[in-house]
Parts: sequence; structure tokens; C-alpha cells
Amino acid sequence: MKKIDALLSKIPTLLSSKLSIFIYLFLFFYLVCFPIIGTLIPTLKGLIPTDTVQLILGNYTNVLSALGASIAAGAGMVTHQGIKKLHNNHENLRNDLAELHKKLDALEAASKGSDEPADDL
Repeated sequence: MKKIDALLSKIPTLLSSKLSIFIYLFLFFYLVCFPIIGTLIPTLKGLIPTDTVQLILGNYTNVLSALGASIAAGAGMVTHQGIKKLHNNHENLRNDLAELHKKLDALEAASKGSDEPADDL
């Protein structure tokens, strides 16, 4: 299970690498821009990707974008959970500090009531 978790944790890094971005840009140019240019310039008409190539690479692009969206959603959920935990810890800390102040005030009041002088720290 640890190997699978390690592998899955590397996927976002791989998808955001320079190589992946280059592949995405190449696919965009090859599947969208190049066919438009090929229809405008008749000499490039033979180089336009076929319907089968566009379907296969288009599906590849759709799968990668869905994978990227799910990773982003997962990262957002993890971030939200982390912030919620941080807020809970902050609230607990604030409650503990308020309790500490009450105890210090009670200790100070008790020390003023006694005959011995209190030492200031």
C-alpha cells in the first residue's frame, strides 16, 4: 500500500513538469491550431491529422485534463481539511490561554490577600 501511495503522490509532480506542459502545448497546437492553419493553406492539407488521430489524442487530452481536475479538487479538499484543523487548534489554544489567564488572575488575587509580598518576574 505504501508503494501505491508513493506512486500516487508523484503524479501531480509529473503532470506539472516541463515535459508534460510541453506535451500539452504540442497536442493543443497539433490538434487545434495546425488543422486551422492547414485549412487556410492548401499545401499543408496533407499534413492535417486524420480524424482517428484527433479522436485518440483528443481523448488522451480529455483524460489528462480530467485527471488534473481531480488532482486539483483533491488538493483543494486536503487544503480545506488542513485549514479546518488549523482553526480548531487555534480555538483550543485560545481557550487554553483564557483558562491560563483565569488561573493567573486567581493566583495573583490569592497572593495579594496573603501577608507575604509577591515576587515580580
